[in-house]
Formats: sequence, structure tokens, C-alpha cells
Amino acid sequence: MYEYLYDEIVSGHLPPGSALSELDISKKLHTSRTPVREATMALEGLGMVRRYPGRGCFVAEITAQDINEIFSLRILLEVAALRASYHLIDPRSLALLEQDLLALTPEDRPDAYYDTDRRLHELIISSCGNMRLMLILRTLNGQIEQLRRISAKQPLRLRASRQEHLDLVAALKSQDLERSCQLLDAHIRNVQASTLSACMQMGLADMRGHTD
Repeated sequence: MYEYLYDEIVSGHLPPGSALSELDISKKLHTSRTPVREATMALEGLGMVRRYPGRGCFVAEITAQDINEIFSLRILLEVAALRASYHLIDPRSLALLEQDLLALTPEDRPDAYYDTDRRLHELIISSCGNMRLMLILRTLNGQIEQLRRISAKQPLRLRASRQEHLDLVAALKSQDLERSCQLLDAHIRNVQASTLSACMQMGLADMRGHTD
């Protein structure tokens, strides 16, 4: 149940503001309301769901403040993970990822771009050897994935992100730590700006607090 609702929210099938009726979901999935309640409570703990007394349970709205806070944390934590992992990353995994990035074409579906994006960031995080850092990042992961997919809806952003990833892979292959950190920082900031723009266009983000 948790995995089902998590995937529905991250994929956008349940967009921000969607009501999460325990009764409706339990009927749809032919289950009792208890696992639905437990799943929504777990997702509430991740900031992906909000419960309002007298109104019910909803997929959390996304605001500019949310986006800025999440990406500020992401920059701090992922760059720290990169500094810890750059010399430990498996060269074969990096080479395979580079091949897959090079193989992407404008005709490919957004999911293909999204998959390489996720794999590169996961490779950096999983190689850092700091279990607490990994745990914090994975706790944020649901919100990060949700925002990453919103940003990935823009075709020009997909192609720009592909080149940013290729540049980062090249810097990692050459063991240039400072350039790798600079490229990762710039890439995440670009995704942040793209996400803010996409949310505004889609009418998802309360733009108060948007300081760009």
C-alpha cells in the first residue's frame, strides 16, 4: 500500500492537492482502510501528505518555499556525498552510465532521461560510505523525485540535464573533485530553477518566497 501511494504521488498520477480518501482507495485496491491509513501516516512523515482536521488527507501542495528548502538541502548533502564518494565510485558503473547518456536522443521518452538522472545521483550517494548521510538523503528522496519529475516534463530541460550529467561523468572519470562538485552544484541549481518555472506554469507552486 505504501509503495502504491508513494509511486502514485511521485509519478504525478496523484498530483499535489489530491484528496486521499481511505474509503475510496481501500475499495479500489480491495483492502481494508487500516493499511491505507498506515501508508498515509508514513507518507505524512516524509512531508508528501498532509492531514487537515475536519477536511481529510491530501497530497501535499508544493510551494516555492518547499522547493527552495528541498534544493538547498539537496545541494549541501549531495555535494558532501560526492566529496566522500568520488574516489570510490565504480568505474564500470560510471562507464555504463556514460554510454546510456550518450545513447539518449530527442525521440526518447522522458522516463529514459529520468532513469539515467536517478542512476547517476544514486551512484554518487550509494558510494559515499556515510550511512547517516545516505539515510537523510533517502528520507528526502520522495520529495526530490517528485520535483525531479516535474522538472523533467520540460523537453529543453531534459536535453540540458543530459549534457550536465555527461560533463559531471567526465569530471568524475578524470578524478577532478573540485570541478565535479562545481558541476553538481550548478546542475542542482538549474533543476531548482526549472522546477520553480514548471510549477508556476502548471499552477502548482505558491510563488511567494520565490526570490530568483
